[in-house]
Amino acid sequence: MNERIKELLPKDRYRVHLEDTLRQDYVQALTHLYQPLIGVTAVSIYQTFLHEYGVQSKIGEPSTHHALINIMNISLDHFFEERKKLEAIGLLKTYVLDDEHARTYYYVVVPPFSSRAFFQDPMLSILLKHHVGEIQYNRLKNCMMDQNKLPENVQSRTRSFNEVFTTVLPEMPDFDEAMDQVSSTEEQAKDYLIDFEYLAQALQKYNIPDQHILTPENKQYMNSLVRIYQLNQLEMEKALLWSIDESFHLSTSDLHEACLDFYAKKYGQTRPALNVKAESRQSGKKQGTGTKEDKLIEHFETITHREILEDYSSTGFASEQEVKMITNIMHQHGLPQPVMNVLIHYVLQKTDMKLTRNYVEKIATHWSRKKVKTAREAMKLAKSENRLYQSWGTGRKSRSESREVLPEWFKKQKQKEKDESSQTNTRRNQRDIEKEKQELARALKNISSKPLGK
Repeated sequence: MNERIKELLPKDRYRVHLEDTLRQDYVQALTHLYQPLIGVTAVSIYQTFLHEYGVQSKIGEPSTHHALINIMNISLDHFFEERKKLEAIGLLKTYVLDDEHARTYYYVVVPPFSSRAFFQDPMLSILLKHHVGEIQYNRLKNCMMDQNKLPENVQSRTRSFNEVFTTVLPEMPDFDEAMDQVSSTEEQAKDYLIDFEYLAQALQKYNIPDQHILTPENKQYMNSLVRIYQLNQLEMEKALLWSIDESFHLSTSDLHEACLDFYAKKYGQTRPALNVKAESRQSGKKQGTGTKEDKLIEHFETITHREILEDYSSTGFASEQEVKMITNIMHQHGLPQPVMNVLIHYVLQKTDMKLTRNYVEKIATHWSRKKVKTAREAMKLAKSENRLYQSWGTGRKSRSESREVLPEWFKKQKQKEKDESSQTNTRRNQRDIEKEKQELARALKNISSKPLGK
């Protein structure tokens, strides 16, 4: 069942609370620092909550979510998904109170970080730098350098950062097992994904004083790097050892670069970005009956090309070489995952389950130039250009056949059969000529033996 239907209905009431007074530069921080990470719709919901706080303070009555979505002109599913982004980034806390009469949500609006605090936060600053680029990041950095009491017995429904986002694309190996250790944003500051006792023992083996390296500030920074770059214990240990100088000083910039190198080698990307997890996207989709094409499109939008290859494999395992090839083509031509899924499905269906890099890349280049962005657009283009794509495939086949070389023994056998046939025809012709000569001689003899004048 749809997750939203279980948790939120249009008739559910809500009240808005403000955790703290807003800073003077909160609009600037929302627009230039948070909006690149969570999008314009989530920021719009945040600002609507701020205005609703003022309205509810005067009226003294809660509003319904039906009224809220009418104000914003968006669907309840869309609001639900965008609300989770606000929770994950730390701008909203959500609580719910169920009683016998109605269900009421309490939205606590959290002021955004000040510009200085935002750039001092290791995770947010690194993500912003990757998203807007180093030049714009430095430009922004240079330019921008009474909690209300909630009712008792409310339950927290705030989602953590790692429940909603991941910094790897859906087809890449994820870090979900480690991420599941964190259940709320309050716990993120205390729970680590790294075994620091193990790191301390590793440092002691090299006679490095761990108390100077594993400070609380450095632990928090390393924990942020692990979340962003999806590193395991061994990779973080190597990155840490590479970043310690002869004076046993940890260079955070070197550590950052080392983690970025591991990320690039492991996932084929140079810049991590926030991606909503597949299960989070699926939760907001309405389930029901639809056409076969709609179901196929929905299938392409929720899986990876690795899963497609596994479905077509009799063993259930995909070739790592093919997975890597497709991943490289997808990133090289900037094709979204659903579009690449349609391409792979089309090629496998049309080429007797064969994946040839040149053929796949030729179609990918065409779709990239046509700026195909959705699975539906890809399926439509594949149908309209089917004859063209088939000619690309058959053209390769005919050229390969024209270059076919016959074995020497086969040539000799054909020549032998041809010679024998020629000799047989020659003997048959000689017998026919001899027979005709004999018949002609008999005819002449009969004529000469008859008397003349009779």
